[in-house]
Amino acid sequence: MTMHDLSGHRGLGRSAIVLAALLVLAVACTSSETQTATATDRDSGQNTAAAAATAPPSPTTTPVAFTPTATDDDVEAAVATFVDTSSSANASALVEVIGANRHERWVPWLIDLLRINVSQGVSGQIGDTLEAITGVKSRDHVANLNSYGSWSQTRELDGGVGYVDFKATLYERIDDDFGPLLRSIADPVELAGVQWGGVPLGGIPELNDPARVPAAEASWMVDDEVVLGIVANGEAVAYPLRILARHELANDTIGGDDLAVVYCTLCRSALVFERNVGGEKLDFLTSGLLLNSNKIMYDPQTGTLWSHLRGVGIGGPLVGTELVVRPVNHMRWSDWVAENPDTEVLELPRPIFFDNPDRPPIAYDYTPGEAYRSYYENPDVWFPVLDVPDDFALKTEVVGIERNGDSLAFDVGAFNAIGETTNLEVGGDLLTVEPTGAGVRVFDANGERVVTEQSFWFAWHANHPDTRTLDF
Repeated sequence: MTMHDLSGHRGLGRSAIVLAALLVLAVACTSSETQTATATDRDSGQNTAAAAATAPPSPTTTPVAFTPTATDDDVEAAVATFVDTSSSANASALVEVIGANRHERWVPWLIDLLRINVSQGVSGQIGDTLEAITGVKSRDHVANLNSYGSWSQTRELDGGVGYVDFKATLYERIDDDFGPLLRSIADPVELAGVQWGGVPLGGIPELNDPARVPAAEASWMVDDEVVLGIVANGEAVAYPLRILARHELANDTIGGDDLAVVYCTLCRSALVFERNVGGEKLDFLTSGLLLNSNKIMYDPQTGTLWSHLRGVGIGGPLVGTELVVRPVNHMRWSDWVAENPDTEVLELPRPIFFDNPDRPPIAYDYTPGEAYRSYYENPDVWFPVLDVPDDFALKTEVVGIERNGDSLAFDVGAFNAIGETTNLEVGGDLLTVEPTGAGVRVFDANGERVVTEQSFWFAWHANHPDTRTLDF
């Protein structure tokens, strides 16, 4: 089996150091209060802090009239003190001054403190202050991270003067790579919405040139399991969802084309990108950062941050550059093999060993349906998302089509339950939509494949707020 060398991989060889840094931050932020765990481990499929953030938004109330007793200068002085010495006492003092100022510009600052989880006492204080500023009823504070994050993102708050340095400095204490990455993000509103996903840079090990075998040799495959099927220049390759859900990224070459298969478990969306950008072949990896509960990718060749669902650079040298997207097929394994009898499929990866002896190897459970099972069985999300209309539930899996400035979304499960090919008009073009059992394929009037997106409703709507919806 071909397995990439992780020894030179940024963020992975330093994992023990990163965890140590988290412990240092915890100790520094603890006075007489009990410290709660802040780190999450998506490597092992456990996301305890994020899982605690699944409470739905509480009803919004109108904040009572308030006369500020602290100026912005007072808050900025408290920020400087906290940044210089990140003790629990200084964090508490900062939150107290923000509470005395009570301007909504400080909401992103408080959300970042809440996500880092300075201490139980400070988290409770933050919750009370956020409730006072936003009018969103606080219940157990940490669980309302989603409510307050959604409130802030929907209002497009950017944190104002000094916020970039504050956030970058705070996140550098999780992983020192985070600081320059956050400072490179071009849009201040997007920066304010970025959340730590629970792992350092490269903390979810991607697959590079993964080993493949012919379908006839893949005795471990199950007829009904879902695969992401790709065809390039006559070569067909299947990427079992049970594998991609653990690694989220595969940098590969299919039919001579360098491609990246990128899967975001949190928004349940797979996209295929061309890796040759501006004459350079890029290797994509997980940044450890999220925006609207969607993964942000990173390439070490240029140091650019990439939005997964938008396929565009949002930070670093290639800001604004759009990646070329290729079609992907969501199908059951048996259907894919029947259609592509010469297909290859990924081998089950072996345990991944790190260069640091203090970190044990990762041996994922690749049983179909096991990855993120609890997340998919729950209607709530783990991280803040933009407010969405109730056309569908947050985590309804939809197919989104964008054409000539028009966009349309429909429930992929409902469409496949009908099981009939349908014609739909999008952007003035008549398109043919055929069910594949686990997804759809869309063709234009000339029979050419149309690239679509399959994701949770909240993820599609975030990037297509004016989308139309269709019921089946």
